[in-house]
Amino acid sequence: MLAFKAEGGLLRSAMSCFFVMCIDCRGAALGNYEFRLLRSSPSLDLNFNPCFYYFFIFFFRTSFGATAPPFIDYLKDNLRRYPDGGQILKELIQNADDAQATEVIFIHDERRYGTESLWTDELGEYQGPALYAYNNAAFTDEDWEGIQSAGRSVKRDDPNKVGRFGIGFNSVYHITDVPCIFSSGSLGLMDPQEKIFGKREGGFRWFLDDPEHQDALTTMHDQFQPFRDIFSLVSRQEWAKVIKEDQQFDGTIFRFPLRSKASDISNNLYDSNRVVDLFESFIADADLSLLFLKNVTSVSLIHVSVDGTVNTRLEVKSSIHTDVVLESEDESVVEASTKFKSITLTSEDHKETKWLVTTCTMKEGKVEKLDSLAENLKFFPQVDLAFPCGEKRDCQESRLSCFLPLPNNESNKTGLPVYVNACFGLTDNRRHIKWQEEDQKHDEHAIWNELLMKEVLPQAYLIIIQDAIKLAQESILPAPSVYDLWPDISQITHKDKWYAVALDVLGHLFRENVAVLSLTKDERMFVTPSEAVFPCNGPTSPDTLAAIKRTLVSCGENLVTLPDSVARAIHEAYPHPNILKHVTPTFVRDILRRIGTHNMPKDDKLCLLEYILSDEKYRDLEGLQMLPLNDGSFRSFSDRDEDTALIDSHEFPSTIGNKGHLVCSL
Repeated sequence: MLAFKAEGGLLRSAMSCFFVMCIDCRGAALGNYEFRLLRSSPSLDLNFNPCFYYFFIFFFRTSFGATAPPFIDYLKDNLRRYPDGGQILKELIQNADDAQATEVIFIHDERRYGTESLWTDELGEYQGPALYAYNNAAFTDEDWEGIQSAGRSVKRDDPNKVGRFGIGFNSVYHITDVPCIFSSGSLGLMDPQEKIFGKREGGFRWFLDDPEHQDALTTMHDQFQPFRDIFSLVSRQEWAKVIKEDQQFDGTIFRFPLRSKASDISNNLYDSNRVVDLFESFIADADLSLLFLKNVTSVSLIHVSVDGTVNTRLEVKSSIHTDVVLESEDESVVEASTKFKSITLTSEDHKETKWLVTTCTMKEGKVEKLDSLAENLKFFPQVDLAFPCGEKRDCQESRLSCFLPLPNNESNKTGLPVYVNACFGLTDNRRHIKWQEEDQKHDEHAIWNELLMKEVLPQAYLIIIQDAIKLAQESILPAPSVYDLWPDISQITHKDKWYAVALDVLGHLFRENVAVLSLTKDERMFVTPSEAVFPCNGPTSPDTLAAIKRTLVSCGENLVTLPDSVARAIHEAYPHPNILKHVTPTFVRDILRRIGTHNMPKDDKLCLLEYILSDEKYRDLEGLQMLPLNDGSFRSFSDRDEDTALIDSHEFPSTIGNKGHLVCSL
């Protein structure tokens, strides 16, 4: 029991349940003892009479409710689910892209630093080799808060930011036990094990505007020399000036001392070979890593040897060609643009790839369910497609990206000739896309992904093909590239989901009646399937095909030339195949009747005759001046007696003087 004298008539309570008994100032009871049960929120203002003493009897209850696991346990579980390898570097690039950085540099530094002048002796074991990640954007107050809030990313409500999952940054604990950050106005060191600065101290932060911290940052040479060296390498500024005068670093340097012995966090040890593997894993996807990012245009990998020798292993850069940008029309259900983007890789070799990139966003109010999920999930209903120009790539290698390429496994490969990027709903470890399978039919992330594939991807695919045609018509893009964009049905029949997507895309293409087929006479001219004349099927000699081509082109027929993959797509998905016109013996005979054969070269006539005889419909030859005679002339096929022509052979050689009525051998 506690006794309080009320002053000013007001007492403050933080208890949820208690009884009050009051007596007057002389100690006499007030008539009857008054007990009141008071329940309130954790904070309650109570008005009391200052003439009385109040006795409080508190009843403490055992707390109940779910509790969070210790942070170390959370980290260990996170590392079990989250992949080690190149994905770690991708997460750091995502964070930089969110911060609107344009440059990222990863540095593998094998140097060891002194241990004499340290903030605390416990920091000595972290003075060895380290991985650094630099970007040219400074931390905001929100960033400092977010990096300390494991699993509660402050980016979660911003659909324009990539690294919204919280667990992304924590993947660095595969490498290190003490991540360090130097950015804006401070330098922080995180110690989840609470072994360096004391119990309940999960880290320490030095502030550039604090005189004591300034002194430490400039005089404790061993402690901060690792940062000074990397700072000098990436920023070309003076450390002392930034610390004491500017008190602001307009960039960010992460330092991850490599784990050299097992810890409470992980027994995953990292030496130089492991960092090399980390770099190699990233290099394998380097040309794709900048393809769909909004801000980052440069990533470099640097190695610093034990003696301080600096070697740039890789530099990858992206640039957008601003001279060619195609925008969607206002009345479209989507907002879209198509542009060229170049990716340049420089290492031992130099490689440049030019991509055609289409960005397509569904307008609000067009698909109600998509709008609802976009609001709930804080996602953006956008799909990007990228197609490598002038480079024939195996469609089996094309895969999905969620701003950065997803792991190179079978489930992320589409079989499409384009690379697909979107703000997908991913599994917790960010390795796979969620789909509406039996155990997650009602999962909002899975439903979102299905809607993107059904509503937005076909629109994006239609636009990239249409824009490619416009560019081909202006001779900016090679015309055959348009056909390379078509999904090859034979490549994806075993991928049920992407096979359905391909059919959906082709369905949109044909329903819109887009002029997508390139004319043989001028590949920069395109016609719709219903207007086209398709080349003949079946085995036909090259000479005959060439004669048919010359004949049809000369008379203005819309003969198209198309690869087998496009022919398969039309056969599989065109809704009205019976209306399509194909080159057949009958079709060619009709053309020859219409245009005549007087001015046709002899060799072409002979090739065409062979072709129109192939279906054995001999009566349909009547009236065609295609019968070759020995004197080099041609006469019409006829059933009149006076038009009889003779055919000689070895058994029956010609003995008639008039050679004009003999048919020459074909």
